[in-house]
Amino acid sequence: MTYLFTVLVLGYTALLLILSQQAKKRAATAGRFFDGGRSFGTWRVFVLMTALWGASMFSIELDTGFSQGLSAVWFGISTIIASLFIACFLLKPFRKIQYLTNSNLIGRRYGTHARDFAALVIGLTFPIFAMKNVLAAASFLHVILGWNLPVVLIATTLLVILYVSLGGMWSLAYVQVANLGVFSLGLGVAAYFVLHNHPVFNPAVLPNSQFSSWFGVGPATLLVWLGMSLLNSVSAQAEFQTISAAKSVRQGRLGVVLSSMALLGFAILPVLMGMAARESVHSNQGGLLVFPVYLTEVAPHWAVVLTGLGFWSAALIWCAPLMFSGASSFGLDLFNRKGSPHTAVSVRRLTRWAMILQGAMIVLYALARPGELAWWAVFGLTLRNAAIVAPTVAFLLWPLVRERTVIASMVLGVGMGFAWNAVTGFSATVFPFGINPMWVGTGTGMLVLMVGTLVENWGEMCWTPAGLKRYLGMGMGLLGGGLLAISPWIEHSSLSSLLGCELFLAVMGFFFAAIFLTKAARVMDVTENITVSSVMEMIQN
Repeated sequence: MTYLFTVLVLGYTALLLILSQQAKKRAATAGRFFDGGRSFGTWRVFVLMTALWGASMFSIELDTGFSQGLSAVWFGISTIIASLFIACFLLKPFRKIQYLTNSNLIGRRYGTHARDFAALVIGLTFPIFAMKNVLAAASFLHVILGWNLPVVLIATTLLVILYVSLGGMWSLAYVQVANLGVFSLGLGVAAYFVLHNHPVFNPAVLPNSQFSSWFGVGPATLLVWLGMSLLNSVSAQAEFQTISAAKSVRQGRLGVVLSSMALLGFAILPVLMGMAARESVHSNQGGLLVFPVYLTEVAPHWAVVLTGLGFWSAALIWCAPLMFSGASSFGLDLFNRKGSPHTAVSVRRLTRWAMILQGAMIVLYALARPGELAWWAVFGLTLRNAAIVAPTVAFLLWPLVRERTVIASMVLGVGMGFAWNAVTGFSATVFPFGINPMWVGTGTGMLVLMVGTLVENWGEMCWTPAGLKRYLGMGMGLLGGGLLAISPWIEHSSLSSLLGCELFLAVMGFFFAAIFLTKAARVMDVTENITVSSVMEMIQN
């Protein structure tokens, strides 16, 4: 089986490199390297979005389905909701400003210091997100073939660096078609042998009644999943880069809508497979380690090999766009200094060097805490959302915000989120007062941005005129005040696990109330430090 899998991996690697060579011809300029020349049709957007989120879901849902049961499906549903939210509400304004990266967007209005800090956080956290599927593939191959973790991590990241650096966004457009096909085949084969004539909901073998419940993980976890996904929709740089490459807003939206339908299957099958493994194998290990053992008991060797290849392709699917996205912030924004030559060749070279750095970080992160996938997710999302969410919303909705306030918001948000997690020894489940550090970091960023903007602009702003915007602001303010007022009761009730989410919603209510209720007393000259046209000129040949 080891020999067969090795031959398949080598052959598949050769295919991916051939496809990337073809993609290189389409990425002749730096603009096409980063955004595909804004020429992707509905089909390409569909494939890229289905591959990205399908691969993102499967490892978490397989593991959570094994430990928590049917309610793990809601993780996938929350991801689908966020993807649709991006396509319906954010795609049009982001295309209008010719979006490249979140850090570039923040830097246009709030200066180079804000841009550099945002790029640093994005570049440091995206390898964390990319790592999870590589670890899932490494776990499978370790159990089945005995391959050790460092070998799989290094091989996977080197392959991604090699093929993505050839054609950038066009490499993804070509390679993800093959990866999605192999991943779907592997998942389908595994599902057939695991679920064929298997009583997934047999009460006699279920660990407990909550295992087959749609809400078994509890309301706090469900709200964290939904809140995390919606916050990610503002800072989901990898998806923004993909759908912004569409020929038009209509084609981008249609591709995402069709993708969301297909993703329902990817949201359900891994959960059922994890549940089946839990019912048949009693072990204290996680689902990602137990599932390969179970698969060898119910499937022939050839099916196990195909599933392993599918798991590995899922690692490539997820790792590639995230490494490319993080490297884009490093190469285009952080490393591209004022005194350096801003040519297409130099920008692409910096991005390719940044991809090597991203790959090294994936390996180092994974080896530092290989069994702490849940903690890495909490840690990465806390830092990224604390730095990116509030400034991005301000860029879109609140022209009163100034550079100094944005920098303070980002630094204090990241610092508070980090400290909140550090108090309990960087745990993935135990937090002060039961409040997830993601709520604390992002909420702190919003509070600092709101208070700082009101203080800086005191005397230079006025109330929004009567109309829909004012009524929305008043409603958000009342919502925030009401949630804050009931927080003591929430803390001492059976709903205490919801305290963090409830307080964050209160802060968010006040934040949007300030945005909707205030405006400049006179017309403000809001200039962008780096205009869209200058950015595009910089990266064109």
